[in-house]
Amino acid sequence: MSAAATPLLLIDIGNTRLKWAWCDAAADAPAVGKLPTPWRESGAVAHAAEGALKSLAGTLRNLRGSGPMPAVWVTNVAGPVIAAAVDGTLADAFGACPPVQWVRAAASHGDLANGYREPTQLGVDRWVGSIGAHHYLPHDTLLIVTAGTATTLDIVTVASDGRARFEGGLILPGLALMLGTLARNTAQLPAVEVEDTGHATPRPWADNTHDAIAAGCLAAQAGAVERTWRALGERGPTRCLLSGGARHALAGALAVPFEMHDNLVLLGLHAMAAAA
Repeated sequence: MSAAATPLLLIDIGNTRLKWAWCDAAADAPAVGKLPTPWRESGAVAHAAEGALKSLAGTLRNLRGSGPMPAVWVTNVAGPVIAAAVDGTLADAFGACPPVQWVRAAASHGDLANGYREPTQLGVDRWVGSIGAHHYLPHDTLLIVTAGTATTLDIVTVASDGRARFEGGLILPGLALMLGTLARNTAQLPAVEVEDTGHATPRPWADNTHDAIAAGCLAAQAGAVERTWRALGERGPTRCLLSGGARHALAGALAVPFEMHDNLVLLGLHAMAAAA
């Protein structure tokens, strides 16, 4: 079997969840000005949950079947303990640990330069997500919003000469962290879950405490996005991309146009694997 037919396993290890995607091969999808999902199967597990990685091993074993060992590309922001656990999961799934590419942030990838003051200090998930978005939208200035444990806003610009640059961005507590902090650190405020925010009043303020918390936290998140959007808009047209586990909750609060994608980090890993 040719190398082009080697299956590809993409893994994005976040602070609380492991997201994965299985591709039949690493062949690139065409860059058509929109964001594809070039994988056959995907899923997510809370990596701290009992039995979650064991269950994932069984899923991956079934996906491989009698086929060849996959090539594996991984981003990890959760540290070495979960990295070792994932190595064990891969060995459990495939009988031996397959070749694994543990991606790190770098000074550049392709035509995308890393403008962070210390490029290697940029979170690998932010870097790879930017690679994925830029790969398929190579001519656009991008505001990339990832609503996860933290909410990150990342900016990719393209100069008139075609040079692309990751400019930097913002990091703020994610929606669940904001909601949870209020419940844990105040005596009389109720706990509000991310899933509950969709039931909050659509007005700018609320007439009950539950909805006031939901609306306030959503407004803080949306305000950061909209302020950054306006700043970029002064420089020219911008496309806003929204990803992450809390993207649907945040989507309802945004007053700027945006496009949603399941996981830009996995998309970036796919683009990197296809180019390797």
